[in-house]
Amino acid sequence: MSIPLFHRYTPATGRTTVVTEDAETGLPLIVRRQDTTPIVDSAKRLASSFDPIRPRSGSDEWTHVARIPIVVWEHLNRLGITRDRRAFDAWLDMRECQAFRTDDGRRLS
Repeated sequence: MSIPLFHRYTPATGRTTVVTEDAETGLPLIVRRQDTTPIVDSAKRLASSFDPIRPRSGSDEWTHVARIPIVVWEHLNRLGITRDRRAFDAWLDMRECQAFRTDDGRRLS
């Protein structure tokens, strides 16, 4: 295992960034990790108090549907999913992504 060239931990986000040298190519390898437990727990709390019947109007017209960790958002952005509304809604509808949902989990697409 190589020695990290750079290592940073951000307590506010629970995010760690490590830069090492790739053993095969010698190029820098950037690895980002994040403890997603607080975000998932927060999403569960919001989902448990979600009221789909409550009327929404004015500044409350929007519905908060998910809390997505930064590292997951960056991955989706690299894949182009964040720039395609249909693809993003389909991603949120996936069973594996239900932990991030803050609403009742109804289909978005």
